[in-house]
Amino acid sequence: GECMQKETLKERVYRGIYEAVTNGEYRPNDILTENQMIEKFGVSKSPVREALVELCKDGVLINIPRMGYQVRAVTLKEIMDILEFRVDVEVGGLRKSFPVLTRENINMLRMIAEKHNADEDRIVSNNWQRNYEFHTYLYSLNNNVYGHQALQQMIKLSFRDSWQTKNDCNGRYHMAVVDALEKQNIEEACVYLEKDILAVKEEILALHSMNI
Repeated sequence: GECMQKETLKERVYRGIYEAVTNGEYRPNDILTENQMIEKFGVSKSPVREALVELCKDGVLINIPRMGYQVRAVTLKEIMDILEFRVDVEVGGLRKSFPVLTRENINMLRMIAEKHNADEDRIVSNNWQRNYEFHTYLYSLNNNVYGHQALQQMIKLSFRDSWQTKNDCNGRYHMAVVDALEKQNIEEACVYLEKDILAVKEEILALHSMNI
C-alpha cells in the first residue's frame, strides 16, 4: 500500500543520488538542496528528505543547516583504512560462518558471483552493486547484525573514490572464494577474499600515483 510505495520512492532517490556521487556527477564538497532533488527526481519532499537523511547516516553527505547537504570528501587515507579494516572484519566473519555454511549458502554465493561475471558491459553502478551484494551476503552468514550494518556503510563509503576503477579481477576472485568454500578449504577462501578486497586498493594507488 501507501507505505510500500513511499519506501520505493525513497530508495530510488537514495540510489539516484548515491550513483550521481559515485560516478562523479556530484563532486566532493558540492552542495545539494532538498528543492534541487525534488525537481531532479520529480517526487515529493518526504522521500527526498528521508533519502538525504539516510545518505548522511551512511557518511555520503553531510547536513549543513540552512545550506543543504554537502557531498562528503573521502580522503585516500580513509579509503585505505576502510579496505584494511574490511579485510579483518570480512575474513573474521568468514572464519566464523564457515563451520555452519549450508549448500544453499554456497549456491547463493555462486549465483551472485556468476551474475557478476556475466556482466559484459561492466557498468560501474552494476559493478558496485554486485560487489556490495557478494560481500554483504557473505558476511551476513555469520549472523552479526551490527557488523553487517557497519560493513554496508563501509562499502558504500569506500566505493566513492574507486568508481573509476575497472575491477575486472573482482568477479574472478569471487568465483575463487566460492570454489574454495565448495572444497571446504577455508584458508584458500580467506586468501581470495583478502585479494578481492585489496585489489581495489592496488588500483586506487596506481590511479593516484598517475594523477600526482
